[in-house]
Amino acid sequence: MDTTYNIIKNMKARPHLFILGAGATKATIPNGDKNGRKSPVMNNFLQEIGQEDLLKKVSLKTHSNNIESIYSELVENPEYSETMSKIETAIISHYQQMEIPIEPTLYDYLILSLRKKDCIATFNWDPLLIQAYNRVNKITSNLPELLFLHGCVAVGLCESCKCFGPLVNKFCPKCGQEYIMPKLLFPVKNKNYNQNLFIQEQWQVFDYYLENAGIVTIWGYSAPNSDIEAKERMLKVFSNSFRKLDQIEIIDIEEHELLTNKWKSFAKQTNFHLQIFSSLLDTLIAEFPRRSIDGYTKRFIEGWWGKSTLTLKECKTFEELKVLFLPLLIKERDNNFDII
Repeated sequence: MDTTYNIIKNMKARPHLFILGAGATKATIPNGDKNGRKSPVMNNFLQEIGQEDLLKKVSLKTHSNNIESIYSELVENPEYSETMSKIETAIISHYQQMEIPIEPTLYDYLILSLRKKDCIATFNWDPLLIQAYNRVNKITSNLPELLFLHGCVAVGLCESCKCFGPLVNKFCPKCGQEYIMPKLLFPVKNKNYNQNLFIQEQWQVFDYYLENAGIVTIWGYSAPNSDIEAKERMLKVFSNSFRKLDQIEIIDIEEHELLTNKWKSFAKQTNFHLQIFSSLLDTLIAEFPRRSIDGYTKRFIEGWWGKSTLTLKECKTFEELKVLFLPLLIKERDNNFDII
């Protein structure tokens, strides 16, 4: 009995880790951001941000329109350093202009459905996750940690204190020095995850969550060829032990067989506890918002056959969203994380 109790107690204390790729932002703003600005994918990237003219004077061996293939070739040729610099500036400018829509989005639901012990790690450069965090923070401050594995246009770094915060704040609260935006990790084949302090620290924290998470949800991340090193590092950390009680969720619109093959090396470590969904609203956080680990443990480890009566649903306003989550937040004030 003591062993079972400790297994359940320890499982509930573990984090839920979300890993986001470009597909997550696409799903969050399917019709564009507040001003109709789209979140481009890797294929036809420059065309989507209106910068295809930057390649007019460039002779490329690749016939691909994928920004990863294009950038990887440019970075290997010193002759194109100016073109590469212009592409980087255009990418940063595009993303810095993005604004999250006024109404609640999937990013708002996601952040509000997790707690401080949980984590959202994104490969995306856009500022939408931070913008969503800042507005749901008005509902509760018990929110997950955010990590930006390839950098983010909304992050500011103080070179003096070696600390970071929202770039919009402009100045470091400790020393008053002006923030700079850490260099983004652009899509080259051989990425250096130690290239700057910010990226290095983000991955160190990410390793912790990846090793300790009871549930790992991968949303819209295709693990492209330029991220081979990242995937290998993730698998090495994830495989430190056999995780027979753990769960992997995939949120993607690709074919199930393709997704299963892509992530089978990870699923193997969990005795193939792998589920695939097409929407965030079908996952464990949708059934058990702010209680995903608790709900998973209660059902699959304790053998519970019940259902949650408070589930995630689309809300038209933030007041409606606040009302939805209020029963959970009230219980949390008393350190009560029971399923409602």
